[in-house]
Amino acid sequence: MTQHSSLLLVLLILCVASFNSISAKVVDVDVICNEASNPSYCSYLLNSKPGGAKGVDLVHLAEYILDVLDHNMQDTYKLITQLQSGDNITIVNYYIPCSSDLVQADSAIVRLGAAKLDFQVKHYQAMAKDTADVMKYILECSNSLKQNETSPLLAKYVDHLQQGVQVLQIITKYLIAGK
Repeated sequence: MTQHSSLLLVLLILCVASFNSISAKVVDVDVICNEASNPSYCSYLLNSKPGGAKGVDLVHLAEYILDVLDHNMQDTYKLITQLQSGDNITIVNYYIPCSSDLVQADSAIVRLGAAKLDFQVKHYQAMAKDTADVMKYILECSNSLKQNETSPLLAKYVDHLQQGVQVLQIITKYLIAGK
């Protein structure tokens, strides 16, 4: 009986160790950022993590990027709200499509929340779908801003969201691959 217990204990330890090695995989920032459309922004974003990104595993990088995107999404929406507070209805209307893409019932913020939930339960395939949806909404917002002369600051905020989501998509790809 103790022989079987010892064998089960060893198997349990091996399973936990192999699971932890997958979730604790470290991928160099340069490898991740070489896949980004703007590698310098990607490197800046990942290395802005408190303590830096060197030697940080994919799970912690993804968690950090999700938090940054959530914060940036809130800031972007606050800026849109400020821009819509004027009296000029034409200018106010310029921002409606972008506002809808960010915070309506099925929008970037909702899909980002779903990505966070999928991340927490390690459903990385579903997380990839959610981040693709976030990117779709951000691109729609960006395109709507280009149709009219709008706030350069808002365009910068949206561009940072787009680049941040791209970094998250790259990290998610590595999480799915188990690298």
